[in-house]
Amino acid sequence: MTKFLSPLFLFIGIVIYSQTQLKVLNRTSRQPVYNAAVYCDDNLLGKTDQEGRLSFKTKCKKIEILASNFEDATADVKKTVEVSLLPLSEKRDNIERIVITDKSDPRALRILDELDKRARENSPKSLDTYNFKSYSKFSIDVDKDSVGIFKDFIASRKDSLSKDEKRTFKQKESEKKDSLLSEDFTSASAESQMFLWEKATEYKYSKKFGEKTNIIDNRMSGFKNPIYEAMAINISNLDRAPRQLRPENRKLYNFYMSDTLQVEGRKTYVIKFKEITDKKKQNPRKFNGKIYVDAESFALKKFESTSKKQNEGNIVSVWKPIDKKWFLDYEDIKVKMGEQTFNTSKKDSLKEGEKAKYNKKEFGNYLYVKNRFFDFKLNEDQKASDFKGYSLEVKSSDGSLLQQYRTDSLTERESATYTKIDSFVVKHDFEKKLNFLTQLLRGNLRYKMIDFDLTKFLSYDQYQGIRLGAGIKLNEKFSKTFSPDGYFGYGFKDSRWKYGLGLDIRLSDRRTSVFRIDYVDDVFAAGRFSNMMWDLLMKVSDIGLDIHNGAFYRNRKWGASYLYDLSNSLSMKVTVNKEKQQALFDYRYRNLGNAFDNASATLSLKFAPNDKNIMTPSGKYTYEKGYPQVFMNFEKGAEILGGDLNYHRLDALIIHQFRTKIGSTNIKLFGGLSSGTAPIWKNFEIAGQADRNTDHWYSNISTPSNLGFATMPAGTFFADRFTAFKVSQYLPFRFKTFGSRYSSIELEYQGAIGNMKNRTDHQFEFRVLDHYYQEAGLIWNRFLGSNFGVGFSYRLGYYQTSQFKDNVGIRIKLNLMR
Repeated sequence: MTKFLSPLFLFIGIVIYSQTQLKVLNRTSRQPVYNAAVYCDDNLLGKTDQEGRLSFKTKCKKIEILASNFEDATADVKKTVEVSLLPLSEKRDNIERIVITDKSDPRALRILDELDKRARENSPKSLDTYNFKSYSKFSIDVDKDSVGIFKDFIASRKDSLSKDEKRTFKQKESEKKDSLLSEDFTSASAESQMFLWEKATEYKYSKKFGEKTNIIDNRMSGFKNPIYEAMAINISNLDRAPRQLRPENRKLYNFYMSDTLQVEGRKTYVIKFKEITDKKKQNPRKFNGKIYVDAESFALKKFESTSKKQNEGNIVSVWKPIDKKWFLDYEDIKVKMGEQTFNTSKKDSLKEGEKAKYNKKEFGNYLYVKNRFFDFKLNEDQKASDFKGYSLEVKSSDGSLLQQYRTDSLTERESATYTKIDSFVVKHDFEKKLNFLTQLLRGNLRYKMIDFDLTKFLSYDQYQGIRLGAGIKLNEKFSKTFSPDGYFGYGFKDSRWKYGLGLDIRLSDRRTSVFRIDYVDDVFAAGRFSNMMWDLLMKVSDIGLDIHNGAFYRNRKWGASYLYDLSNSLSMKVTVNKEKQQALFDYRYRNLGNAFDNASATLSLKFAPNDKNIMTPSGKYTYEKGYPQVFMNFEKGAEILGGDLNYHRLDALIIHQFRTKIGSTNIKLFGGLSSGTAPIWKNFEIAGQADRNTDHWYSNISTPSNLGFATMPAGTFFADRFTAFKVSQYLPFRFKTFGSRYSSIELEYQGAIGNMKNRTDHQFEFRVLDHYYQEAGLIWNRFLGSNFGVGFSYRLGYYQTSQFKDNVGIRIKLNLMR
C-alpha cells in the first residue's frame, strides 16, 4: 500500500507545485476577495475561493484580475502571486457595470446602422472620377522589438553549432536536406527580414469607363519574375468595410458606445467592440477594437482591431475627407504567422551515453503591411484609352521606380533582404514551388512544363460509374505560342475508354486571343445546359450533377474555335464542329434512328462588367469576381458537310448577387429555346438530381449545383423551350457550434416551366415540364463546425406527390472556399 501511495502523493505534489498559487486581497481591509475572475488574454483561468485563493496553470506571462466593486489589476505569473485590489467608488462602479453588459449598446447600433446607410454617399465611388496612388510594403520578420535579441541569439547559436561540427551522428538524407534548408534560411534572416515586397500602384475610377489599377513598379524579394496572381492581393480595407462592421457579422460582436471626441476638429463617436465567444469565460472588459465614426457625415474615420490573444496582431486603418468623400489615408497591419523554435542545450558537454536535454527558445514571425495613399485627384477628365485592357496591369517589376514613391527610406535590415533572401530563394528554387501553388488556383497541378487538370482525375455518373482519368497540357514553359493538350478517361461501368486531343495557338500576350483545334471521343449527358464560358469554380460545382443520371450519348467531334476578349468585361468564342453522335440509352428520333452526323457553328458570349482581371504568362486570371454575369450561347446546325440536322439552339444565364439588410442574395435566371430537326440532346433536360430508378436510402442524396433541382428525378424532364430561376439567400448572421468555424444558413427557392412542341418525335420514356415545378430548401453551411454543408429541399406545387420520400432531396457539399 505504501509503495502505491508514495508515487501517488509525489504525482499530486508535482501537479500542485507546478501550478501558480494566487491570493487576492482587498487593499484597504486586507480581507480575501471572493469570486475574483482571473484571465489569460480573453480566457478565464478560474475564480478565487472564500479565502481569495486560486491555483491555475498557464503559459501566459501576465494575468488580469477582475472583481465586482474593485479596480482591475494585472500581475506577472510566478509560482506564488499576491494581488491587492483597490475598491471602486459608487460612481465608477456604475460605469463599469454598463461597460461589461453582455449585449450591444442600442446607441452604438444606431450609429453603425447610419454608417451602413450612408456608406454609398460617403464612398469615393459616388464621384464622377478620381485617381490616386499608393505605396505598399509587405514584410515578414520577427517582432520588431525582438530583432536585437534575435540577431544575438542566432550569432551565438551559429558559434555553438560550429563547435559541434566534429560530432558524428547518423541522419536521413531528407532530414539533412531539411536541416540545411533551415540553417540557410536562419542565417539569411539574421541580418535581413524573411520577406520583403514593395509595390507602387495607381488607382483610376470613372463612372463612364469603370476601374483601372496600374502597378507602376514592384519588387518582391527572392523572385526575378513577377508573381502576377499575388499582384492582385489587396490586404487593405480600400474598397470594403472591415468584416466586423458587415451586417451579416453583427451578431458575432457586441458594440458599446465609449466616448465622443474631437478628432482633427471634427466631432467623432468612439465605439468599442468585442467578439462574442463563451460569455461565461470571456474577459468582460477586454475589447477587440475601436470604431471611430464622424458625427457629421457618419463616415468611418478610423478602425482599430486587436487579436483576442496577446501579441497575435492588430490593424489600424484611417480615412480622411476630401471634397466630402472619405478616402483611405493610411493603414498598418501586423499579423502573427507562426514562430521559430530553437532547442538550446542545457549542458555544454555531455558524458558518453548521456542524452542531451534542451530548453526551447521561441521567436514569433509576423506579417507587417504598410499602406500609404497620396496624390488624390477628383473629378478630372479621364481618357477612354486609359481604361483599355484588363482592370489590372503591371507596368514595371524591376523596382527601379520605387524610390520615387517610398514614404520613408528602407532600413538597413530591409535593404539587406533583397540580397540575402534573393540568393536563398534562387539556391532552393522556391520560385518553381510558388508557381505550383498559383496554378492550383486555376485547377492545375504543375510539374515543370506540364499542367495536370484536377477535374479529370475522378468523376461518377450512372452511365459510366466510377470514371478515372487524367488530363495534361503543355504550358508556357514549353512554348509561349503553342500549347498541346490531351486527356483520357475510363468508365468502369460501361468499360469504355474516352479521350480528347487539342492544340491552343496563342495570338496575343496582352489579352486572350486563342485559336484552337481539337478532336474528342467521349460521352455526355443528354440535354445539358451549356457551360461554354463558365469559370473553373462554376464547372467544379457541377461535377456531381449526373450522379443519378444515365441518359448519355457518344460524341466523336472534330472542332475549331477562336476565343477573344473584346474588353475586360466582354468575351466571345466562335466554334465550328463536325460530329458523329449516337444515343447510349433506349432512344429513337422520328424515323431517323439514334445516330446522326452533325455540322454546327456556335457563338458564345460572356459579359461580366464588374470582373477584375489580370493577364499572366498562363493566360487571363480573374482575381475578383463581380456581378452581374451574363452567359449566352447560340448554336446553328446545318445540313452541310454531310450533316443530318437543321436546328437552332439558344440558351442564356444571368447571375446577380447583392447584399441587403436581410443578408447576401444570389439570383440565377436561365432558359433556353430549341427548334428544327434536333435530337433530344440538342434540347434541354431540366437538370434533375434524384434517382428515379431505385428506392435505396441514398437515391435522394445529391451535391449542390448551379442549376440542378434536388427533388427532381434525373434524366426525366425535357423541353424544347423553358425558363427557370433560382434564389439563394444567405441569412445575415453566423454562429458557432463546435470548433472555431462559423456556420451560416442558406435558404433556397427555385422553379421552372417549359414545353415540348413535338414530343412524339422523341421515342423514349420522358416527361414534358409543361407545369410549374418548384422546390424550397435550406442548407446549413459548415455543419456543426465541419467542412461540410448539409441541406434538404422539398418539392411543392403541381408535381408534389403523396409520398414524402418522393418530395425530399438531401444535399451534401464540401465547403472549400467559404
